Amino acid sequence: MADRGIQIAEQLVKAGLVSKADYNVALGRCQQYGGDLQEVLIEQGSITEEQLLKFLAAAYKTRFVTTEKLRVAQIGRNLIEKIPLKIAIKYNVIPILFDAGNNALSIIIADPSNLMALREVQAVAKVAKLHPYVARTAAIEAGIQRFYKGDIHAFSKLDTQEHQMFTNMMNQYERNLLDETSMDMVEVEEAPTREKTFSEKELERKRREQAKQRASMPPPVKTEVKAPKAQSNQDMVETINILVSLLENSRGDLAGHSALTARYARRIAKRLGLGEGATANLAIACLIHDLGKGSPYHLTALNVAEWDGHRKTAVKRFEIPVRLFDSVKLPEEAVKAVRLMYERFDGQGFPEGLKGKGIPLGARILAIVDTYADLTVNPRNPYRKTLSSKEAIQVLAKQRDTVFDGNLLDIFGMTMAGEDIKEKLSTEGQSILFVDSDAEIVTVMELQLVSQGFRVHVARTADQALEMLNNEKISIDVVITELDLEPFDGFELISKMGDEKRTSEIPVIILTNRAGSDDVRRGFESGAADYMVKPAKTDVLVAKLGKISGQKPAAAAAAEGVSGSLKEMSLPDLVQILFHGRKSGQLQLNFKGKKGEIHFATGHIANAIFGQMQGEDAFFEMLKFHDGSFSLNPKFEAGDIVIQESPEMLLLEGMRRMDEETR
Repeated sequence: MADRGIQIAEQLVKAGLVSKADYNVALGRCQQYGGDLQEVLIEQGSITEEQLLKFLAAAYKTRFVTTEKLRVAQIGRNLIEKIPLKIAIKYNVIPILFDAGNNALSIIIADPSNLMALREVQAVAKVAKLHPYVARTAAIEAGIQRFYKGDIHAFSKLDTQEHQMFTNMMNQYERNLLDETSMDMVEVEEAPTREKTFSEKELERKRREQAKQRASMPPPVKTEVKAPKAQSNQDMVETINILVSLLENSRGDLAGHSALTARYARRIAKRLGLGEGATANLAIACLIHDLGKGSPYHLTALNVAEWDGHRKTAVKRFEIPVRLFDSVKLPEEAVKAVRLMYERFDGQGFPEGLKGKGIPLGARILAIVDTYADLTVNPRNPYRKTLSSKEAIQVLAKQRDTVFDGNLLDIFGMTMAGEDIKEKLSTEGQSILFVDSDAEIVTVMELQLVSQGFRVHVARTADQALEMLNNEKISIDVVITELDLEPFDGFELISKMGDEKRTSEIPVIILTNRAGSDDVRRGFESGAADYMVKPAKTDVLVAKLGKISGQKPAAAAAAEGVSGSLKEMSLPDLVQILFHGRKSGQLQLNFKGKKGEIHFATGHIANAIFGQMQGEDAFFEMLKFHDGSFSLNPKFEAGDIVIQESPEMLLLEGMRRMDEETR
């Protein structure tokens, strides 16, 4: 935090414009999160922008420019080019008026006393005189985004009217609701003191005076203030998840895209061994990465790299998502991941042209998972059809070490293959039909169930639910329904399901606001497998779904065979998943021509066969192999129980034996 900012804030307290308590709170926030102390004072309502600017203008003997005046200004390209972008960013300065007759340039700057900045600005602008006006730091930053980079939404967080329009834009992604307003020149507010103009000689004299003053000043006093407790990253993830999911309901084919992207990112984060905090930051980046980019294009890393139209749009809008959350103080890792998701591994990306591992890990992961989700779910992707997981990985591989990090692609490919296998084994590809007219509840529950590996279909009305249940292209394993539905209630829906052969054996869970004993009794009498009252905990609902899955008739419960590579899912992992999931069937193994099999009965290992070996010895021998393939036949019924030990004890003993052999 700059000493100048503390000194000004202390002067505001001394002048009675800011209370000491407010100053301490703001200082604490800055010490914990960083940022400009004056901006924090404005944000928390300790002082208005106008009060602050009038105070600063009087102190600097100049005039001031408000955010509103700057927002509606029209600053031409010729004027902007008087000061290069690098200098504008370096000193937080913008040119606002040029007097050609006197070769004088008027600028706005957050610190008109910064003589080094004024000298350099005057030199690069090649003007005889410089008129420095003071403005709010955040307003100048927004102005740089607006006038130098063409971002028409740059002032959204500072201006009340524009903030409201920007909020509306978030709810309607494909619309551009902000109008450009023009004016011939910037009007400035008169301060109670006269304007100060600096010539070259005066700048030099002033610089020497201030150098002496700084040398004689005592060091600033450091104030230690306990900062307010911050919201945990995980709480922030949940809040943003719900917000973004509701906003994305209207995105058509991309509804739920950001939540899906976050889910994939968590998988690779787990595979990489990232901690809880880093994983949460990555999830936040995934959830917000598309906000405010409203465009006919979906701006994935692949699309932006391949097509000029996508790239030009992304260059203008890549910072909008993080700017929307400026006041929320997002974790820096999440901000960097979103800002830098269009950097390329070969260094040909933007905005900073970073290369290889110089690109933050979060940005490299986001680029991969966002593109993968687009290819596998969005039929409007560049291939104009949804690709299989294998096809999408192949597409990504074509951009290996150019757009994407090749090592991360390998890890992601293995992760996705292993996780897909795990989901099939754990849930048997269980498909849920969620019937409820409450869009918010449905969205939240859908996200939570999808994160647990279920496939979720949604119906808003009872007749829509029946239509989906009778659609031969949709397979439904369990129905979760509210009772209060249109055009008929949940009880009648269950009754109509019972009248049809196709739907009569599908289990139903009632999840409703009704808690009356008569409703509960009637629910079970109608044939519902369970009755739950809102709000329901996801882990409880998932447990009930698992129990119901085990109670389904054999014909309905029989899952398709699951197969894969032992590199994607190791044998110990397979054994544990089948054990905890209480699965039955025959696990067939192929180790480069050597075949074996393990028989499961409700999760327990009944027998193992490998060549001439049987029982525990065969199981221990197969544990040694890490390269091969497997397939599960769920229709197989185990015969005699040869192995008595639990799967967990078998795994422990097997690992012990392998350790001894390697010594």
